Amino acid sequence: MDQLIDFVSQFPQGISAGEIESQLKLGRSTLNRRLRAALASGDLIAVGNGPARRYQPADALVALKAYFNKPHTERPLAPFKELLLESTPALSDAALTELHDLPTYKPGKRELGKFLIDFACASSVLEGGTYSLLDTQALIDYGEKSAGKPLADAFLVLNHKEALEYLYDHLDLSAIYQVQDLLTNDHNLPELQDAPHFLPANQRGKVREFTDVDIRLSAYMPPFRPGTTYLQECLDRIIETARSLMPVQAAFYLLTRIPYLQPFQDGNKRTSRAMCNVPLLQAGLPPISFVDFAKQDYIISMLAFYELGDVRLAERCFVAAYKKSIARLVK
Repeated sequence: MDQLIDFVSQFPQGISAGEIESQLKLGRSTLNRRLRAALASGDLIAVGNGPARRYQPADALVALKAYFNKPHTERPLAPFKELLLESTPALSDAALTELHDLPTYKPGKRELGKFLIDFACASSVLEGGTYSLLDTQALIDYGEKSAGKPLADAFLVLNHKEALEYLYDHLDLSAIYQVQDLLTNDHNLPELQDAPHFLPANQRGKVREFTDVDIRLSAYMPPFRPGTTYLQECLDRIIETARSLMPVQAAFYLLTRIPYLQPFQDGNKRTSRAMCNVPLLQAGLPPISFVDFAKQDYIISMLAFYELGDVRLAERCFVAAYKKSIARLVK
């Protein structure tokens, strides 16, 4: 039984009984008996009927982790699909039910300061930053850099602070260019010019036209159409689509679609985490800070969307993170 479940776990989008039979060299009667037992135990689920029926692991996280444990060179290439810029796949009804009856949120200076610290720390950690919440508070409140930690990590935090402050003052999706500029600002410091996460002035806040990007350890190939306005048109489409959605759906949409398009040379995920707060705050809802966000699950959730168009883990991460953020902000 374990062999069957482990095998199916390599196919997060499902596999047919015929494919399992041929690859595991099992007789059909033996396979059917094992599949029935796995379904009854809840280890597997079946989707579809007849010849289209496919078997999937019941736990999306287990399946996706198993899939992405394979080196990216062994996973199929995943070219950009414009169809994934549509508003679906979106948060499921079950996720929306978990997030029903959200509290209102009108941040004063104290609440804003707390959120800035949470967001700057959490988003920086997701980028590999080393500043803890206490380090971040000392830096933001008192300008005190943490001894022994890279200067780049301090500016990664400070850039988040400046970007969020700008966003609060210009609460519109059109602020995306200035937010991306602030998030990737190298402050003309030689120490930051070769560090990750920072860009020179001529690349900040500008949609890439003549440069390709590579997603580290991923089989996903973002769009690259030099000398055209294609990426700008797609980004405009993302912004307009987000404006048409209900706030929570819009936040999730921005969180997934901006990094999928990779419109900027760097800082796309950081930009998406900042911008997903715009529809929430515009609606008087609590923002999402991503504090206590599981980094590995977040990385896998983004890879799953990039390569498979699968939002199940991204949805799980988003709901859990938003509930934690609300609990910290609204008491």
